[in-house]
Amino acid sequence: MTTWVTLLVLIALVTAGAIAQPSSAPEAETIWIPTTETTLLGHTRELRLETFLYRPPTPSRVPVLIFNHGSTGGGRVPPTATIYYRYPEVARFFVDRGFAVVIPMRRGRGASGGEYLERYECDRAILSAGIDRGIDDVQAAISFVSSQPWADMDRWILGGMSRGGLLSVVYSSRRAMTAKGVINFAGGWTIERCDNATRVNTEAFAGAGRAGSVPMLWLYSENDRNYGPAAVRAYHRAFTDAGGTADLQLFPPIGHDGHILLPPAVHVWQTPVADFLARLGFPGK
Repeated sequence: MTTWVTLLVLIALVTAGAIAQPSSAPEAETIWIPTTETTLLGHTRELRLETFLYRPPTPSRVPVLIFNHGSTGGGRVPPTATIYYRYPEVARFFVDRGFAVVIPMRRGRGASGGEYLERYECDRAILSAGIDRGIDDVQAAISFVSSQPWADMDRWILGGMSRGGLLSVVYSSRRAMTAKGVINFAGGWTIERCDNATRVNTEAFAGAGRAGSVPMLWLYSENDRNYGPAAVRAYHRAFTDAGGTADLQLFPPIGHDGHILLPPAVHVWQTPVADFLARLGFPGK
């Protein structure tokens, strides 16, 4: 009897809205960001970057999250596939808080123009060239969004997952940075074993730390397949010792691979992210 009474009470509370239910994922609109690149022969050609846009239902200008996607996992995911890179759980979280969410596909990813040249060889020059190219694509996205009438670029943040997380951190050391903050989900450009040989991650994070004081939130898990806890702490230390400001959240193991912070771990990161947004002055849900 007690069980049935409890169940009936819960049903009544849910029906009345006393227990908050997660909203459905917002619908993504596909937009195209113009950019250019220089060919090996020195010619300039026009390209477009396929981009997913999520917006709250309001005619007003809104704050913006520009969110940078991860890699293909060394080719495990075809470069043209985007099903894993629409990040609806990120969109839901931020759109519920009044943000527009912009997720650009870098060159050669999805239906974006150009070749996919974010290669995986453990070679410092190759890896660094991939970062440089990625930063150019992030810049194209920021420039485009800055011209949109719905975007309040006095209130925007930069974020990303895996390779996109590192690009978001490093951007401030390569370009003028106007974002209010950066959120780094499991960021890194190459796996820990390769970084031990090349120091591409470590030096990229250190360089970003020297560049300025944009507040950042770094989110990692102890069982990340790419970076162990010692490596994560070393990356964070390289960043902060150089002058950067970043809160590090190193979560306990998540599932079979903590590198996959999205989508299964929304319940893990939502409170730290909400707190970070509040510290930046963004209103809550």
